[in-house]
Amino acid sequence: MDWSSLRDFLALAECGSVSAAARSLQSSQPALSRRLQKLEEALDVELFVRSQRGMRLTAAGERVRALAQRMQDAAEHIPAAADLGHDRVSGVVRISAPEAHLGTDWILQALLPLRQSSPEILIELSVDNQLTDLGRRHADIALRLVKPTDPSLTARKVASVAWGLYASPGYLRGRGRLATPADLQEHDLLVYENKPDTRQTQWLERYALANRVVLRANSIDAVCAAARAGWGVALLPAFSAQRATHLDLVFEKPLERNLSLWLVTHADLRKSRRIRTVFRLLAQAFERDQQRFAELGSFR
Repeated sequence: MDWSSLRDFLALAECGSVSAAARSLQSSQPALSRRLQKLEEALDVELFVRSQRGMRLTAAGERVRALAQRMQDAAEHIPAAADLGHDRVSGVVRISAPEAHLGTDWILQALLPLRQSSPEILIELSVDNQLTDLGRRHADIALRLVKPTDPSLTARKVASVAWGLYASPGYLRGRGRLATPADLQEHDLLVYENKPDTRQTQWLERYALANRVVLRANSIDAVCAAARAGWGVALLPAFSAQRATHLDLVFEKPLERNLSLWLVTHADLRKSRRIRTVFRLLAQAFERDQQRFAELGSFR
């Protein structure tokens, strides 16, 4: 079976629409639709249910997806197998990662095995919430909360990040506990905003909370600090808030604004053994911890 047809199928399963999948594959919609039809004819089964809301996998599609994903995962380990027996990999690898325990804590734990396996690699870590320009080689690898649109970049979705509402025990004692999002009408809100966030704006508008925001900051650590000081209720990613001391989770359920975390590098740099080594190690660490990123309270 042509592997490219399964790659197309996996992109459609992840994106949920032909248009989105075509963009991610840098293909035309008609060509992608023809390839999908050809795959379904070859397998003699429908893989998707089509509707105005998008494409949903059938039961057969779910079974095929599980096997195709395993094939894709196995394919990603081929470079590692090819590297066995080579000389030690060495050199500098520059990584850009956001703050809020991701770039200052988690990534350091994830890269620790590198000291054993490839001690001659030097890591240069830049902790910054701004999007590093990989196209101009300001970094070799970046962790981003937005999927890059530059076709010269290679991006892999590595985690879905749960967000929740957090406040200090002292603030909650003084202002009262909350039972539903509607109760936020009586509270002060703190939000992280590095650039205009459509999903966050929609969430605030849904509950008519825009006028309750008393602090916007381009630093998650600053929002955490304000919440600990008693400024109000903070909208934060779980992996950062749950590692912060003196903050209580306000609601037990994640908010409806989970974000995707992407591991990104320049396509040309994947040819470098040291870049591949670090990229692969980070991808494996995210695969190990992906459930922790998707849940509230899992980083306690």
